[in-house]
Amino acid sequence: MTRIEDSNAHTFAPEVLQAQAELKAAGIGASNILTQPLAESRETNRIFQRFLNQPVPDVGQVVEHRLDHLAHPVNVRLYYPASGSAGALPAYLHIHGGGFAQGDINSLDRWKREIANEANVLTVGIEYALSPEARYPVAIEQVIGALRWLRDEAATLGLDADRIAVGGDSAGGNLALNALLRLRDQEDAFVKTGVIIYGMLSADHDTPSHQTLGDGRFGLSTEKLAWFWERYTGTDARPQDAGVTPLHAEVGNLPPLLLLAAALDPLLDDTLNLARKLAAAGQPTEPRIYPGVPHAFIAMTRILPQAREARDDVIAHLKRHLAKGAAA
Repeated sequence: MTRIEDSNAHTFAPEVLQAQAELKAAGIGASNILTQPLAESRETNRIFQRFLNQPVPDVGQVVEHRLDHLAHPVNVRLYYPASGSAGALPAYLHIHGGGFAQGDINSLDRWKREIANEANVLTVGIEYALSPEARYPVAIEQVIGALRWLRDEAATLGLDADRIAVGGDSAGGNLALNALLRLRDQEDAFVKTGVIIYGMLSADHDTPSHQTLGDGRFGLSTEKLAWFWERYTGTDARPQDAGVTPLHAEVGNLPPLLLLAAALDPLLDDTLNLARKLAAAGQPTEPRIYPGVPHAFIAMTRILPQAREARDDVIAHLKRHLAKGAAA
C-alpha cells in the first residue's frame, strides 16, 4: 500500500502553487469555520465553488426534482449527458463534501457536468441537509432515499435501474460508504459500485497523517475536522459508532470501490485504513494517492491537472463498472 515519504512528500506540487496564485489573483479564498461565523463560511464556500465551476460545460439537460415523499425531503439535480444517446442511461449520484456543514447542490457543478458528458452517465447532485441544523442520521437517510428513488423511477427518468453508482468526496465519501453499508445490511444492495474520494471516515485524530499533516499548513486541519464531527454528531451519536464513522463498520460484501486520496491531507489514513479493511474482508483495492495535492483538490478541474486526472480515473471506473453486462 502506497505511502509517500520522500523529501517532496510534504510539499505542494508546482501546479497547486500555480492554481493557488490564480485564486489569490482573483480575490478568491477558502472558507474557515474556525475564524468565520458559519453563515459567512458557507457563503465563502459558495463563492469559491462558483469561481471554480465557471464557465460550466454544457450538458444535454439539467432537471431538478424535490423528493417530498421522503421523511426528510431533499432536492436532487439530474445532469443528462450532451451526447443524447438513445437508450436507458446508467446513473452516478455524487455527494459533495464540506464537513457535513457546508456546500450545496451547486458544489462541484463543473465536476458533475464533466462526468456526465465524458462517462455518458446521468450524474446526480443532492442538496442534503447540513449540520448542525440537521444532525446524523438525516443526511444519510436522504442519500439512501435518493438512491432508491433513482431506482424506482428509472423508467420515467430514462435510467437503467441495474446500473446505478454512488460516490462522494470528504463528508460525501462518508455518506456514500454509509449508504452502501446500510443498503447491504437491509438486503437491498442494488448499487453497482462506489467511489470514495478522501473520505471523512473516522474521527480518529491520532493517525500518522493527522500527526504529520493536520496542523493546517495544507488547508484542512485536525482542529477543523473535530469541529465538523461535533456539529454532525451532537449528543445523540458517538463518533465511534459504525453508523457515523464507517471505518468502524464491517466492510465485507460491498460492491467494487474506487478509493482516491490526496497526499497532503490529514484524512489520508482514513483511505489507507479502509483499503486495509477491504483487503482483510476479501475485497482488495489499491487506493490512488495523488502526490502534492491537498484535500478538496478535485473541485479544481478547470485549473489543476491533478484534478482532471482524478476525474478521469472516476470516469474510467464508472465506464467499466456501469457498462451493460459488467460483473458486480
